[in-house]
Amino acid sequence: MRQLWLYLHFPKLQLDTLYSDKDLQPLVVLDTKRFQIVQSNNTAQQQGIQNGMGLGSASTLCPSLLVHPYDESVEQQALLEIAQWLYLVTSDLVLFPPKGLLLKLTDMLTLYGGLESYWHTVSHHLQSLNIQFCYATGFSPFSAILLTKLGPNLLTEDQDAININLRACPISATELSKKQVEKLSRVGVITLEDLLKLPISEIARRFDIELVNYIGKLTGQFKHPVDFYHPPEEFHHYLELLFDIDNRQWLEKPLRKLLVKLEHFLTLRSQVAYELELQLHQRDTASEVVTLTSACGDYLADRWEKLSQLTMESLQLSGSVHALTLKVIRSGELESISQDIFFGYKGQQTPLELITTLQAKLGKTQVCKIAPTDDPRPEKSTVLCCPEKTVSNDSQTTGLRPSFVLKNPELLVDKVTILHGPERIATGWWDGEEVTRDYFIARSENGRWLWVFRNQKMQWFLHGVFS
Repeated sequence: MRQLWLYLHFPKLQLDTLYSDKDLQPLVVLDTKRFQIVQSNNTAQQQGIQNGMGLGSASTLCPSLLVHPYDESVEQQALLEIAQWLYLVTSDLVLFPPKGLLLKLTDMLTLYGGLESYWHTVSHHLQSLNIQFCYATGFSPFSAILLTKLGPNLLTEDQDAININLRACPISATELSKKQVEKLSRVGVITLEDLLKLPISEIARRFDIELVNYIGKLTGQFKHPVDFYHPPEEFHHYLELLFDIDNRQWLEKPLRKLLVKLEHFLTLRSQVAYELELQLHQRDTASEVVTLTSACGDYLADRWEKLSQLTMESLQLSGSVHALTLKVIRSGELESISQDIFFGYKGQQTPLELITTLQAKLGKTQVCKIAPTDDPRPEKSTVLCCPEKTVSNDSQTTGLRPSFVLKNPELLVDKVTILHGPERIATGWWDGEEVTRDYFIARSENGRWLWVFRNQKMQWFLHGVFS
């Protein structure tokens, strides 16, 4: 059975993934080794700038030209992110860094019910990334790659249509080495049609075995082994900025772009994130790391954006930020929550959402819950614990207790009237902090309801206030 492949080429990958107002100002990506333009936006092209042009000529045509250095590692990282994104709708991906992806279609067409339906899903999925691409199908990886290079876009299963376009390709556009192309040109082989007319035995005799292997792989007669991509189940995205940013508020817009990607990632996996790490890459100093947390877990970009704004309110940048990295530290499955329709209106926030907001505003270590203990001494009857911890509401104390208990009892200075009591508490013998107290509920002259006690020395203390 003949295989069908699709090759995707991203000609402006670094430019498309660079955070900027791409078409408002003329912008180019420059190969700093040869000082040649390798990528340009629409505004720059309208000024007459073309790929391969020198920086001097480009600057003459457009004095206001913005120049960004080419970085192959940025494109490779972007290609990995595209592959991870496409893996959600198609399998059997092969990376051709820094600008290409090869997709094996044969098995996927059965799943999608044909090439047209499959391409509609893949192209729609790609367009959400706002990245330019060109494509072509072929019956081998080399044929799909070659047809994509020469264009125009070709999407077909028709073998004759593929062969007609393939035979018209010049051998200079193939994956053959420059030396092999020169040898073939000397004997009048200019196009692939010229090459494929030659008997394979004659090619093996007059040229090397590499040429024979290439022809076999190109035509699909030989197997072409490839390494299929298997993405990690983690979210890790890098965003390069066109301008250095030294104002915290200006980071919100590029961060929003990363959070939207996070929402898509989590939604398609039915997951929520509990903790994110935002790394602010700075040129002159070490990277700043900001931790974003959600006690209840969330996937929506809008909610993470609000939490990030609260968390970063007090952030002081120590240097200019030129890139952002966002990754998920803790995640989990999205739990369905069903509410009783007779339960009634309970406000706009759940308890965990309130905790999340407070943590973002005040800091994770500044928000705690109060949990009861088994110690009968009032000052030791509760402890501070993690706010996400479930605390039982079952009280082991039968007596009346005030809403506000002082951390340390204070000498009673108000004149009071005893209204209830005594309640004796005699305990603490096991740790050397033994107490024997008689507690009373009293009312002061100004109307306050107080919780007071008398020790064995007949001294009176204030220990709590009723609300």
